Amino acid sequence: MSERHADVIVVGGGTMGTAAGWALARRGHSVTVLEQFHHIHTMGSHGGHTRIFRHAYFESPAYVPWTIEADQAWVSLQERSGIELMVRCGCLDLAAPGVEHASKAAHSAALYNLRHELLTGAEVNQRYPAWSVPDDWEACLDPDAGILLVEPTLRALVSEFREAGGTLIENAKVLGWDETSNGVSVRTADATYEADRLIVTAGAWTGKLLADLNLPLDVCRKPVMWFDLDDRTRFGTDMFPAFIADTGVDHFYGLPAHGDDGLKVGNHSDHNVVDPDGFNRDVGPEDLNDNLRAFLASSLPGVLPEFAATSMCMYTMTPDEDFIIDRHPAQPRVTLAAGFSGHGYKFAPVVGELLADLATKEEAVTLDHFAIGRFS
Repeated sequence: MSERHADVIVVGGGTMGTAAGWALARRGHSVTVLEQFHHIHTMGSHGGHTRIFRHAYFESPAYVPWTIEADQAWVSLQERSGIELMVRCGCLDLAAPGVEHASKAAHSAALYNLRHELLTGAEVNQRYPAWSVPDDWEACLDPDAGILLVEPTLRALVSEFREAGGTLIENAKVLGWDETSNGVSVRTADATYEADRLIVTAGAWTGKLLADLNLPLDVCRKPVMWFDLDDRTRFGTDMFPAFIADTGVDHFYGLPAHGDDGLKVGNHSDHNVVDPDGFNRDVGPEDLNDNLRAFLASSLPGVLPEFAATSMCMYTMTPDEDFIIDRHPAQPRVTLAAGFSGHGYKFAPVVGELLADLATKEEAVTLDHFAIGRFS
């Protein structure tokens, strides 16, 4: 067994672990990130080519300052890397009559004086020819929203991480960790690593690595599908915003055709709880359920009826769908981030900076709605 020492070890080199390592290394800390798979893979929660970023936040206005800060961070990273990381195509929050989804998004944008529009279903259909929603639906348009390109963003983060001296070790599944007299010790099958501090960002596996905390985390199987289109131009990023639609029964989301992909669609509200180490990763016709078929057929008639490609994602859900970003309540050398509940990717640079603060600054505190103690 070999032993290595760093200021901080990060367990889990997915989206948030990459961002935490990036933030720490750029501050001058020695950082080792341990990832059980390759850096970019399809076994966790960051597969699927694209993610929505948005500012009009129906979940809670408390997230809006983070959306602004994260947007600025992605823009800066894009400028430094010289690579396209984001496409501003807007985002529509759509709601059936009697559902407050769109009005809540508009309210959060108005509180921070962000650009937005409230539209009727008829106005959505007129402005965006791909749509055919009922006239009495409501929508909030966030014109400055868009999509993030997953692989380019992760590669840009890890490139700056390595340039700053960070070490990423792939195919290093963590078997366990212990607190020592002056830090932490982390064991893989091939080595033991030591550090002053530990950050756990293990996604769907966080509950297993931190079993002593009995965190209220449900890991959910989330099929993602791409569809071919009868007229691709109507569904491209210049004519079709990303969307989140609350039908009163389900929350569906979609992202415009980009690159070689067709329309990307998923069901946010289908919470099928699984064990991350043993579940069906194949997406079949049964995953295109009747509600989603009916929504696509009625509201997006240019979408061809059978999916053309698929991917499997996992949500790690908290009961309130807010994140957990905090120190371990009994072991202050350990910081964790988990439960990103299907809406965390866009915040990665901000989460990384907060994790770096919590791991290295005694005075740093998390936000109340991310604290572990809220579940006590």
